[in-house]
Amino acid sequence: MTKNDWDLEAANATYNVEGWGTGYFSINTDGNVVAKPLQENGGAIPILEVVNEARSRGLPFPLVIRFQDLLRHRVESVNRAFDNAITEFKYRGNYRGVFPIKVNQLREVIEEIVDAGQAFHFGLEAGSKPELVAALAMHKDQKSLIICNGYKDAAFIRIALLGRKLGKLVVIVVEKLEELEQTIRTSKEVGVEPLIGIRVRLNSKGAGKWTTSAGENAKFGLDTVSLIAASEMLKSEGLTHCLKLVHFHVGSQVPDISMIKRAVREAARYYSKIAKLGHELEYLDVGGGLGVDYDGSRSTFDSSTNYSLQEYANDVIWNIMDVCDSEGVAHPAIVSEGGRAIVAHHSVLVVEAFSSIEKTAGKTKVDLAEKDHKLVGDILEVKQRLKRGNRLE
Repeated sequence: MTKNDWDLEAANATYNVEGWGTGYFSINTDGNVVAKPLQENGGAIPILEVVNEARSRGLPFPLVIRFQDLLRHRVESVNRAFDNAITEFKYRGNYRGVFPIKVNQLREVIEEIVDAGQAFHFGLEAGSKPELVAALAMHKDQKSLIICNGYKDAAFIRIALLGRKLGKLVVIVVEKLEELEQTIRTSKEVGVEPLIGIRVRLNSKGAGKWTTSAGENAKFGLDTVSLIAASEMLKSEGLTHCLKLVHFHVGSQVPDISMIKRAVREAARYYSKIAKLGHELEYLDVGGGLGVDYDGSRSTFDSSTNYSLQEYANDVIWNIMDVCDSEGVAHPAIVSEGGRAIVAHHSVLVVEAFSSIEKTAGKTKVDLAEKDHKLVGDILEVKQRLKRGNRLE
């Protein structure tokens, strides 16, 4: 391809911006990449103009450009997707998403997400003491959740319980029996009943780089025997009613929707059986896993997803509803922790390009002779048939 052949169509075919941009990035008629933080509902910002402005101010490279409005749009999009699914399937529960602070700890990011999420009672997830303190400080809506995951010592649990004293919906998700024992002890010392969640260890495995987050050999979560022991422990302490949430996690970026559906159905079955043990459950937390199609291939590659945001929400809602209906259990409020899907598109890293490498097509013509090996003929046929759309094949 010569420079004269280069046009908008060729640029899109080469860089697949329309594929991975998800409506937030595209190429304008001048051939420049533009950001559209509100997709088609707002203006387009040429990245080159931002870079030139940064250079004129003497800002060094590499630099990160952040689009705060995009964060708000993503929070609204996730909540709308679940609301649409709830309406379509007549689900008798609601959606209460949370943003994991560990995904992006910048104050301006958390502030924007919390502000955008207030209308939806969108909460926060904390996996450490500093994150929990930050969550308690940033949390404004008394109807939104603060989910406590990760390693929990007595100090962590005490801070969470103090949050309960402030009237916040702080849920301590225990991942082993020792954490449950510590939670019960500390709650007696503080003098407040805890809101407890239990992370279950699913047999269903995830996919992608975090496939070991689930399955029988996963590090975290309670197996069936431990779940029964936890239930008995709560009953013996008179805290049966304090178990409010069942949680699972199959990975941070799950590319295949079939993996998510299997995990959701298994978790919904656990939820139903635990509810039948006499616990007043309210929430089913489907954890992370909502992926980002980084390469735009809409495939099961680790860097892609074979589903859309709406398809994800539909499958989560429908499968939970189907299992709960078959078990005769009330539909839970659904919690998700898909932080990657909220913040991934909002920042762009710009680096200086100091050289380029041009890929040139081979111009040497090769004719197949009768004496040539069969593999030579096969390779020539592949070369003739190879197109951008069939490379995987």
